[in-house]
Order: sequence, then structure tokens, then C-alpha cells
Amino acid sequence: MALAAGAIVGTWFWDVRQDLMMVDDALARAFDLDPGVAGTPVRLEQLLASVHPDDLPELEAAIAEAVRVGGRYAHQYRTRNTDGVYRWIEAIGRVELDADGKAVDFAGVLIDIHERRRVEGERDQAQTLLRSFIDAAPGVVYAKDRQGRMLLGNRGTTELIGRPPETYIGHTDAEFLADPEQAAAVMAADERIMSSGETEQLEEEVSYADGRRACWLSTKAPLRDASGAVVGLIGTSIDITDRKAAEARHREIEERYRLAAQATNDAIWDWRIADGTVVWNEALGTLFGHGRTGTDAQWWLDHIHSEDRARVESDIHDVIAGKESAWATEYRFRRADGSFASVLDRGTVLRDAAGAPVRMIGAMLDLTASRAAEAALAESEERLRLAAEASDLGFWDVDLVHDAMTWSARTKAMFGMSVDVEVSLQDFYASLHPDDRDAIRAAFEAASDPGRRALYDVEYRTIGRDDGVVRWIAAKGRGLFEAGRCIRVVGVVMDVTARRMSDARLHELNERLESRVREEVAERTRVEEALRQSQKMEAVGQLTGGIAHDFNNMLAAVIGPLDLLASRIGNDDPRARRYIDTAIDGASRAAQLTQRLLAFARRQPLQPVALDVNRLVAGMRDLLAHSLGASIQLETVPAEAVWRTHVDANQLENVILNLAVNARDAMPGGGRLTIATANCDIESDAADAQGLSPGQYVRISVSDTGSGMPPEVMAQAFDPFFTTKQIGKGTGLGLSQVYGFLKQSAGHVRLRSVVGRGTVVDLYLPRLADGADAPLPRLADAAAPPRGQHQRVLVVDDDPAVRQVSCDALSELGYQVLAADGAASALALLDTHPDIALLFTDVVMPDVNGPQLADRARARRPGLKVLFVTGNSGNMLLSDGVPDPAVHVIGKPFTLDALAMRVAAVLGPDG
Repeated sequence: MALAAGAIVGTWFWDVRQDLMMVDDALARAFDLDPGVAGTPVRLEQLLASVHPDDLPELEAAIAEAVRVGGRYAHQYRTRNTDGVYRWIEAIGRVELDADGKAVDFAGVLIDIHERRRVEGERDQAQTLLRSFIDAAPGVVYAKDRQGRMLLGNRGTTELIGRPPETYIGHTDAEFLADPEQAAAVMAADERIMSSGETEQLEEEVSYADGRRACWLSTKAPLRDASGAVVGLIGTSIDITDRKAAEARHREIEERYRLAAQATNDAIWDWRIADGTVVWNEALGTLFGHGRTGTDAQWWLDHIHSEDRARVESDIHDVIAGKESAWATEYRFRRADGSFASVLDRGTVLRDAAGAPVRMIGAMLDLTASRAAEAALAESEERLRLAAEASDLGFWDVDLVHDAMTWSARTKAMFGMSVDVEVSLQDFYASLHPDDRDAIRAAFEAASDPGRRALYDVEYRTIGRDDGVVRWIAAKGRGLFEAGRCIRVVGVVMDVTARRMSDARLHELNERLESRVREEVAERTRVEEALRQSQKMEAVGQLTGGIAHDFNNMLAAVIGPLDLLASRIGNDDPRARRYIDTAIDGASRAAQLTQRLLAFARRQPLQPVALDVNRLVAGMRDLLAHSLGASIQLETVPAEAVWRTHVDANQLENVILNLAVNARDAMPGGGRLTIATANCDIESDAADAQGLSPGQYVRISVSDTGSGMPPEVMAQAFDPFFTTKQIGKGTGLGLSQVYGFLKQSAGHVRLRSVVGRGTVVDLYLPRLADGADAPLPRLADAAAPPRGQHQRVLVVDDDPAVRQVSCDALSELGYQVLAADGAASALALLDTHPDIALLFTDVVMPDVNGPQLADRARARRPGLKVLFVTGNSGNMLLSDGVPDPAVHVIGKPFTLDALAMRVAAVLGPDG
């Protein structure tokens, strides 16, 4: 019945002991055997001969394994049937074993699975194609279920989220996005689309895992099942940050163009050649009375005088059709009142990459006023000629036909000649200064040339023939033409020696003025660049300071419990102790990194003291020599009578050590490191050049003979996370920390470097006029930290984890601890527990912050001791970046020993 139904295509029975196999007709056809073998013994080799070569090795291995272990057997492979076509079949059988575990019988059936395999193959291919398409699609492609859980996401989704797919598939945006506000906005938009069933396109502000902000254009649509019900959401997003920036730049350019068009007196036009649209500025109405800003090209042609129209149209299309880009011509243009204006029109063709014309932009200048001015000038020149005859002007007339020259008495005087001397054109040229002779000859020839008819308007020097005096002469003349030839050139001359001397003095003054202007512009450019750099560093500092604050709060909940756990375990379990020490070491390095971030952001709490930098540098020699190694020679050059400065000694040591390590890395083959000190009195001009305020400074110069830095590296040297070292060799926060510390200490850092010759870093610290030298910082003793005498401490922190760690640590140190989550509960505990000796409060808290709480508490208890704990000092405890000496601060994260020392120091001997 199974065979008749088509489910089974053949059966076999194999006597394994005798190696004889019986097959039916259907199986014989499936294996391309002679139908006559049905019912007669056949060999296994006969059946295997029709198996596809690619499937044969696995089939033989499967048969051998089934005969060896017995039991059920199933395997899929391809066989060639009587039609010569390979089809997929599945063999299902069972091997019977005797008492010795030897195979006896092996019987089974063949099932045709060719169609199923074909469908599965098409399905797998379609799924692979779909996955490849989704991964290759630009931007982000994703799908979510009705509850907002991610069903799939492409590579772009993974890059945006910053986590592998297994961490976000099956989760909502609220669960895997770090920004709660962003997650809430995305989920609200998704729910709106799924509820409405309508597709939407929207712009979304997103944050990358590395903190970058971007604008994405998202297209979201409801995902429906076969019945049309909404079961989820599908969406695609592309990053349009660059496009938005480009649009903003385009709008800025368009605004500049609009303002420039408004500022000119010309009628500016922009002709889009593809559709003939022409856009005009407001001058079209101002000059010609046409109250419109948009026309087409035909409107413009229709307003050109009929006698000029054909010529203008032909000229402009010749330029557009050719390879040239510039066009200019004069014609008459009809005003709104019907009159015509003489215009000079100029335009430039804009072409695409293939050279095809796209746009043409130009300006139309109304020549009416200039033409009237030319007419007035001609009249004025005639009047000038008449006036010259009665004035101090000289007159001259050159008769080219008869080769004769006539000069007035005034003209001869300008050339140092007697009144009665006859002159010729050769005498004129002989009286000219040798440096001016060629230019004047060319100007006269141009004025007498019938083809050019140029105006003779020149200035030159003469050398008096009789008196030898050098004079400057201004000459003006014009040719008179008849029958196509010049017959005379007439004009006037004027002695302009005094004016030329004045012009020379004015030119000299102008050059000096221009030089001053260039210097002022260069200085302004430098100041603006410095301002931009300062603003950039300030913005990055605010960002890094905020990040460091959050890291310190998190690390406080890590280092404290580890420290307490280490004290509880002791050395009883070495392995556990090693694990704890490793964790504490890693967390401490993270704390050091956040400390560097705070230093760059100028938000680290400082402990400044009056300091002699010579003593500090001298005390660091052993540490520096150990850090630099034997291949680098250390040299210190202390200045005599160096001034004191007010600075955090520990932080200054870190800065000098940081610079020394950088110098060591720049001298892999060895070299010399020099640390020099000096007193500097910075004047106003020098202060501006170096970015300092005028005043007195102590300078510490750290110089090396290393590889040096090119200008492009120096420009980014103080940027956070910028490093030229290999990955894993540096954080890029060394010089950033130096920069932040110096700025926070009211100082400055200056960098000088020459490639191949080394680098010099100058540290400027303000001079402290008064104050005793503070002792140099020393390493803490290895003795056990001081313990409390059961004094009562009130811990206030809005973070439950940090609050609990602080309470446990203080209890471990022998103090009685009360805890509060904010100002209200803390003040209530103060009222009910008069024996509270210390208020241990976080600085940054909602509603009422730490300093405000301390003020209210001291109003109730004037003698109450206060210890602030903070991950970022911010501006609440600082004055110009330095805490008040009366303010006690401990930074997050802190170790148990550091807490013990700090609490004991605050409580003091009378605690």
C-alpha cells in the first residue's frame, strides 16, 4: 500500500552474512538497474554504482557504521534512475545483530525526497539571500515584535548599538540602549506606528556606543501576518548627519549669495538652462522698474531692443554651445515704463563634469549714467581746452601731415626750453627721461593709429634741455582723423611734479599702513585660532569630566567591597586573595584613568602648598633615573633663588614624571633628558604671544634629544586620547592631564619641537610672593591605618550601593555608622543623635547637594566635622580650581586605608 501510494519508491533485504541483497522493481529503477534483477540476489556494489559521486563516500561510511553498531539506519543521498537523472532519496532501514553483535540482516525502504530537498534548498537560498541583502543594505535594517523586542538586525544595527546580536535580539530598546531618553523616544514612535498601522518617515537623534551623536532618517512600517494583523514593526535607518551638515552649509551659501546680490547695484540673474527659469535680485526693479524676481529666458529676450535681439541671442548661445564660459555684450533693455536703457551684461556658464551647460549666472549693469557721464566728460574736455588757453596749462599740436609741432610758451618752459626755440617731434622724444621714452612713444602711436584711436593720457618725466631740471608732466591728447588717417594730435600738458612727490609720500605711508594692517590681521587670526582651540579643549574637558564622574561613582562600588572582602579573607585563602588583588589592581588602574580625565577637565580636587620647585625636582632624581633607564642621561639645571609657587606637589610630581616617560619613549636608542628651572617675568606683549596673563612665573622646562614631533602632531598633542603610540601602549591622556593640571593651577604649558632634534615642554606656574615652603610629599608608612574609637559617623549618599560600601568600610574601621539617602533624613538624624562626630556626605546629590547640607548641619551643630566624598569636584568645592584649605575632601573611589587616614585626619586628636 505504501508503494502504491508513492511514498516508498523501493525496498531491499540484505543478508549480511552471505552478502546477498534482494531488491524490488521500484528500487531497481531508482538505481538504474535492469528490472530483471528484481527478486534475484544482487551485490551492494551494483547499487552503489548509480550513487552520485559526491555522496558516495558519506553513504559508504554510513552503511559501514550501521552494520557495525546495528539498529536503525537513515541516510539521504542522490541516485541516478533509469532516465539518467539524479534524484534525492532517503534510505530508512534496520540492522539486526546476532548474539555476538555481528550484523545478520539489513532491510529497509527508499523514500523519494527530491521535491522536499528542492523546496528546502530554495528556502535556504532565499534565507541566505535575504540575510545577505539585509547585511549589505546601507544603514540600519531591523524588525521587532509587537512588544518592541528585536527579532533581527543587520550589521549596521550591530555597529549602532555597539553590542553583538545575541545581546539585543529578543530585547527591547529600553533594555539594550544606554540612553534611557533615546530608548523611550524610539519605543514611543514604534508603538505609535504599530497602533496606527501607517508607515512613517522620521528623523531621530541617536547616540553611538562610543558617545558620538548622529541624525538618522528612519522609515518604519507595521509588520503584518498573513491575515493582515499588525504583529510587529520593520524599519530602516540611514545616517544623514553629513547630509544635514551639507544642507546647512548650502543654506549658508545661499544666504551669502542673497546678501551679496542685495548689496550690489547690478541686476544679478541666475539662469537654469534645463528649464529656462531665470531668478533675479531686487535690482531688476530698482534699476528698470520690473516688479518680479522670477522670469524665463524668453521674457528677457523679449525685453531686448529689436535691433539688438538677434545679435545678443546668437552671441550668448555661441558661448553656451562652445567651450568658453565667459560672455559679455552691450545692448538696449526695455524698462517697465517702455523706455530703453543701455546695459552692459556679463555672464559665466557653469558646466557639469561632462562639460554640459547647467546654469549661467551674470550681472546686468545700467550704462545710462555712465553714458551721460561720458557726454558730460566730452563737454567738460572742451571747456577744459578753452580754459587751458587762459590758464597755466601748456598746449601742443602735432601736425603729422607736415611733420610739424607747435608748443605754447608754457609747454616749452616745462621742457626747459626758451620761448623762441623751434621744436619738432624728435626734440620731444629727446627731452624725455630714458626710462619713459618707449612707453610714451607707444602711447602716441596708439593715439594716432586709425584702428585704435586711443586717448593720449600719460605722465612722464622730462629733462630740461637748457636747465637740466627733471620734471613730471601730465599730458592729455586726442587724434584728429580724416579719410581713415590721423592728420593731427592735439592736447595739453601740466606740470605735476609737486603732485607726484606728494603721491610718492602717500604711497610710502600706504605701504606702512598696509604692513600694519597685515600684522594686525595676522595677530587677530592667531588670537581667534587660540580661542577656537581653547573652546574645543573646554568642550572636551566638560565631556570627559562628566564621564570621569560617572566612572568614579561606579568604581567606588567596586573597590570598596573588594577592599573589605580582602580584609575579611586575609591570607587564609591565597587563591581567593590573588583573585581579589587582581580585581583591585584592575579597578585601581581604571581609577587612575578617570583621575587623568578629571585632571584634563580641570575638575580634580587639588591640595596646593607653597613649594620650592628646585627641592621637588632634586627629590625626584632617584625616581626619574629609575624610570628612564641606563641609556638616558638625566641632567637637572636648577636656577638660583627660584621663586616659590602655590601648587599641588603630588600632581606636579606626576606631571614631571609623565613628561619624563614620554621623553624616554621618544629616545629608544638613548639620549639626554634635561630638567631646568627659571624665574620668568612675562610682560604684556610676551604674555599675548605665549597665551599667558602678564605677571611673574616659575618655569620648569623638560627637554629631550629624541625624535621630535611634526607640526600636525604638535597641533593635537594636548587633545585627549590622541596618541602616536601603538594600540595598547598608551591612553593618549598624558599630555592632556598636564594641560588640565596647569590650567587648573592658573598656569600654562608651551610645547616646542623639531623633528629629529627633540622636544621642549615649558611649564609655567604663577609665583607665590609669600608663604613658607611645604615639606615634599612622602610615601605613606606601611603601618596599619588608624582605627576609630567608636565615634558616630553620619553617611549621606543618594546612591544605595556607594552608601552601603561607605557604611561597611567605616564600620570595619571601628566607627558607629548612621546612614541617610538625602538632606532631609540626614538633618533629622542630626537632631536625634547629638553624639554624631562626623558628617560624611556626597557632594553631588539631588535637591540639596553636599555643601548645602553641610551649611545647614553646621547651623545646627557649629562644631560638626565634615568630610566630603566626590567623584568629580566640579565647581561646588573649588575656588579657581583649588579647594578651600578648611574643606576636607576624599575622592571616589577610595581604599579602606585611604578612608581610615582621611577620617582620622579630619576628626583630629580631639575626635
